[in-house]
Amino acid sequence: MPIKKSYSLITIEGVKELIQTGEDFRCRYDLVGYAKDGRPTYNCVYIAADGSESILIGTRATVGGVQPRNFNIWSGLFAHHFEYGDGTELSFNSEYLVRTGDVQGQNEIKD
Repeated sequence: MPIKKSYSLITIEGVKELIQTGEDFRCRYDLVGYAKDGRPTYNCVYIAADGSESILIGTRATVGGVQPRNFNIWSGLFAHHFEYGDGTELSFNSEYLVRTGDVQGQNEIKD
């Protein structure tokens, strides 16, 4: 499940700045594959009030350049969302797709 579009980039320092300045944003977690142990793996996308999307990357570049930061379902995704997320609830469907903040399903992430 490779990333199929281009995104702006954001680091955790950029996320901290969004939180400190009180800017409105939403989080989305895209299922991008499965770890060797079978656990789902996700990228985090931050969506600004104007609809622009930025994918969370690691702070350091590797030999291959910057890479999206991956989260396993537990505890990485939960810990990240509760510390740096948009303050909404998380829910999962039977295919491990993540829903944030919308109990009626309008915010469900499709791969």
